[in-house]
Amino acid sequence: MTFRATVMAALLAVCATPLLAVAAVVEALQAPAWLTRGAERMPLAVGTALREGDDIRTGVNSRALLRLADGSRIKLGENASFGLARLEGRTAGGRALHATLRILEGAFRFTTDVARGSRYRREVQVQFGTVTAGIRGTDLWGRNFGDREVVVLLEGRIEIRRGGDALVPMTVPGTYYQAPATGASSVQAIPADMLAEWAQQTEMQPGTGMQHQTGPWKLELARFDNQARALDLYDSVRHDGYAARILPLPAGGAHLYSVRLTGFATEREAAALGERLKESYPLLAPTATRR
Repeated sequence: MTFRATVMAALLAVCATPLLAVAAVVEALQAPAWLTRGAERMPLAVGTALREGDDIRTGVNSRALLRLADGSRIKLGENASFGLARLEGRTAGGRALHATLRILEGAFRFTTDVARGSRYRREVQVQFGTVTAGIRGTDLWGRNFGDREVVVLLEGRIEIRRGGDALVPMTVPGTYYQAPATGASSVQAIPADMLAEWAQQTEMQPGTGMQHQTGPWKLELARFDNQARALDLYDSVRHDGYAARILPLPAGGAHLYSVRLTGFATEREAAALGERLKESYPLLAPTATRR
C-alpha cells in the first residue's frame, strides 16, 4: 500500500468511528438559565442534548447539572458563564471523550464517575481565563472570581498551567491553586470552612424550584382562551430564562392554551418556582399537578 493510500485509509477509519449518541445532557436545573447556540439564545431546559460550541449562562440563585457521556458531572453555580469549546465522544476501539470546557464567570465543579470512567479514555481541559487545568480522572472545583482564578483539587490529580508559566502538577486533595490578576500564583491547603462555603456554590438547593429530566410534576402558569395572550406570557417567561411550553387543550369545540413548565421531582419544587415567578408576574396563579 502506498503512503498516500495508507493515510487515506486512516482518515476513512476515523470518519467511520461512530460518535456517541449524546455527548452531554442537562440533567437538572434551578432556573433561570439560558443556552446560546450559534446566533440563537433560548432558555436552558432539562433534557437538552448539548453540542460543541454551546454556551450556558445561569442567573441569580441558579444552578445547572450537566452529565457527560462518560458519566462525569459538571455543576454550575449562579451567574456562571460556561462554554463547551470542544465536545466529542467516540466508541470504536474503546470509548473516548474529548472536551474543552471554558469558565468565564462563576463557580464550576467537575466530578468523575469512577466506575464508568474506567471504561473511557478521557481528555478533558478546563479553562479559567488565564489558567488551564488538565483533568486526569478527578474531582475539582473552580471559579473565576474576576480578580483571581481559583482551582481546588478535591480528589485525583490535575495539571495546571497559567500562560507561559511552568506546568504545576497537583496531587494532594484539599489544596487549591490561586492565580491573582496581578502577582504570582500559589498552591496551598484550603481551610475546611472555606471549602464548605465554596462547595455549596455549585450544589442544588432543594425547595427552590429544581427541575430534573425525569421529574413527574408540572407547573401550569396560566390558561388562556386567547392564543395571543398565551404567546405573550410564553415569550416573556422564556426571555427571563424559564423553558415554558404551550399546550393547546380542547374545550367545547375551541381551545384553551396552557402555559406550563415541566420536570419537577416533587409538588414542593413546582410550587416553590410558582411562588418565585409570582414576584415578577403578580397576576399569575400557578398550579402544580402530576403529568
